[in-house]
Amino acid sequence: MTQTPTKNRSNTGISRREALLGLGGGFTLLGGCAATRKAPDIDAVFTSGVASGDPTATSMVIWTRAYNPDVAAIPVGFEVAEDTGFRRIVRKGTGLATTARDYTLKVDVESLAPGNRYFYRFRAGQAVSGIGQFRTLPDKSGQKVHLAVASCANFGSGFYNAYRTIAETPGIDAVIHLGDYIYEYGPDGYDGETGRALGRFAEPAHDAVTLEDYRARFAAYRRDPDLQAAHAAAAFITIWDDHETANNSWMGGAANHKEDTQGSWAARCEAALQAYFEWMPMRDPTPGEAARSLTRTYEFGEIASLILIESRLTGRGEALSLSGVSDPEAFEAGPLADPARTMLGAPQEAWLAGELKRSAAAGTAWQVLGNQTVMAPMRTPDYTALLPEDILEAVREKGGYSARWVERSKLGLPVNLDSWDGYPAARERLLSCAIAAQANLVVLSGDSHMFWASDLYRQSDGALAGVEFATGSITSPGGYENITSDPRIFEIAARAIPEKNRGVRFANVKDKGFVLLTLTRERAQADYIGMSTVRSRDFEARTLVVARAERGEDGRAGELTLSAG
Repeated sequence: MTQTPTKNRSNTGISRREALLGLGGGFTLLGGCAATRKAPDIDAVFTSGVASGDPTATSMVIWTRAYNPDVAAIPVGFEVAEDTGFRRIVRKGTGLATTARDYTLKVDVESLAPGNRYFYRFRAGQAVSGIGQFRTLPDKSGQKVHLAVASCANFGSGFYNAYRTIAETPGIDAVIHLGDYIYEYGPDGYDGETGRALGRFAEPAHDAVTLEDYRARFAAYRRDPDLQAAHAAAAFITIWDDHETANNSWMGGAANHKEDTQGSWAARCEAALQAYFEWMPMRDPTPGEAARSLTRTYEFGEIASLILIESRLTGRGEALSLSGVSDPEAFEAGPLADPARTMLGAPQEAWLAGELKRSAAAGTAWQVLGNQTVMAPMRTPDYTALLPEDILEAVREKGGYSARWVERSKLGLPVNLDSWDGYPAARERLLSCAIAAQANLVVLSGDSHMFWASDLYRQSDGALAGVEFATGSITSPGGYENITSDPRIFEIAARAIPEKNRGVRFANVKDKGFVLLTLTRERAQADYIGMSTVRSRDFEARTLVVARAERGEDGRAGELTLSAG
């Protein structure tokens, strides 16, 4: 169901005059935090910056962490204003940041004006946080929406130049983060060599497993100035993927979880999600709702319904493996085609179908699906025939996974069974629901660490069901980087993948960055923004390509058109 704000009101301690002015009321402290009459007279540090998120047309969650390990509870004042000088304050109050929530504080600021920009800050003793800003969702008068789409930000893999670019891009209404906001690995794990070369180490110095581990990992990430700048610049709308818990997670476990040494999967998930809700600027689950079933819809006036799904922990079955597959036809007709294998689970599939139908029937121009993994069918080209012989010889000499992957490419199987390609029956059901609802479906995807623009066709009859804009990573390396360091492979793959796959219109398997999505009633446009490097803070951002879907006179959107950046 669509998430609604959790109401957990406490005594605000405001005066009658403040209430009449509308300053002290109009907010809810989240996560069990209590309001207090105490002045914010205990010093603390705001080393994690400020953040906002989970917007509605009339409310916003604001967040900070006020840290002082010498005390268990810190009164923290907050102000929300219509100007950067805080002369026109519209909301203020004081809450307690406590050890029970890792000194984090979340406030649901209510009764705001639709489509309006606000500024906010916090105070603890003599310390004052930096200033953040946000815009509430538009009402029906809104004409245009600008959204940044981000995913996959392994701390050790590079500098957060894409976050810095997002922070410096004017007019962004919100940032949609599709997951892998943190990674669970220790410094000797995923891309650890790059982290050591750059001196970027995330705490703790081992895989995050316990609540304290995940809290420390969030704290390490949030000390980064570029990530802080992105959070201060715009509201975040977030959903997790796998690395917020563990690599390739599903309902019953994860590839990077070992019960014998790391305890139960359920306990690890509980710890990871508790830290996630503490550290992210979002409303907590409503009472009685499972934390894992985080589905939400955000209404951008008549322009778009942004529908977020949870495709990891609530309904996903364990991913199949291509290891040992020698008969592609038998594999695809058998285990891969099993309709019982789901990404979302039946209850969430039904909810999503209802949301698509409701939004389209209301006349909303675009039904935008915030989704973690790539949806477009994508089969592997035969790289044994496409790669130059010197690259093939080097890969075969290196051996291991890269050599096996290149040899297996001759079979033409799906690239990644941890994406929707591993659950084709579930994908077919989703696309059929979009067609039945007469939705103008725009799928946003992350996870792959590569940029894609695709038309989405129903497999059964080839009918166009929507389009997909998939963002590259903020920093995390793509798979082709692991096969060879020879840069020719990037150009070969960028040509070969669209040639192999009908729906894939654009592929960039090299660059890091984000997608800038602009929505009007007539057009959905994705500007693919690439970073020249993530190995240095000296970088340039450039537009790689622009992909557009246009609504015709009948209100229906057609296939993508592409133009140079």
